[in-house]
Amino acid sequence: MRIIEQKMTEFWRQCLHTGLLLLIVVVGFAAGPVMYASSEQPLDSLTAIAVLASKESALRQGYENITVTTRPLDKRLRLPLCNQALSTFAPQNNQVLGAISIGVRCAGTNPWTIYVRTNVSAQQAVPVLTSPLGRHAVIGKNDLHLIDMPLQSMPNGIIYDADKIIGMELTRPLDAGVPFKLNQLRLPRVVIRGQQVTLVTGLGGLEVRTQGKALRDAVAGKRVTVVNLNSGRQVEGIALSDGTVRVP
Repeated sequence: MRIIEQKMTEFWRQCLHTGLLLLIVVVGFAAGPVMYASSEQPLDSLTAIAVLASKESALRQGYENITVTTRPLDKRLRLPLCNQALSTFAPQNNQVLGAISIGVRCAGTNPWTIYVRTNVSAQQAVPVLTSPLGRHAVIGKNDLHLIDMPLQSMPNGIIYDADKIIGMELTRPLDAGVPFKLNQLRLPRVVIRGQQVTLVTGLGGLEVRTQGKALRDAVAGKRVTVVNLNSGRQVEGIALSDGTVRVP
């Protein structure tokens, strides 16, 4: 009888062991295959290093307030994970603003090179009018304020220094918010054609002042022809900043 009980116990032990093995297999199958670490280069690492390289190139050229965007890479792109630090190289034409192609290179065990398209913009404070002014208006400090504008869309000849604008005269009407160009400004006229002016002659403490009529416009320091209203003669003198004309 005891022998029969031992055999029955051994039988149930075998069943229990087999059942546990079957349970482990079933659970393992349901859990799916084991996941391993990715061996592919993350695409966002490529765009990140391209953005950094684009920004550094613009900074070296002296630009500020730089914004860089990238063209999305094809999500189907598959590159082996680089086992070395990625490097970049810039285009040959030294262009740093606008649409740029940045090369990203892996020099590791499985080398590869890819190009990332970036768009780089830089902004700079530009003096503009607060309100429209007409031709011949002389610009004062209160007529100006600064706004940030993208440099890559700015035409040539724009003035960025407000000190070079204050005190100048407009050669044509200009709207508010429009950047100044060199050909839109000139030194203010201190003598206007047809205007009555004071003629100053003499040296030292002895001066003679008479009235004259300007025959053309003139800025300070320039020669101008006037008619002496007393004698009716045309004389030539130097226009002074106060609007008088000094005649030799």
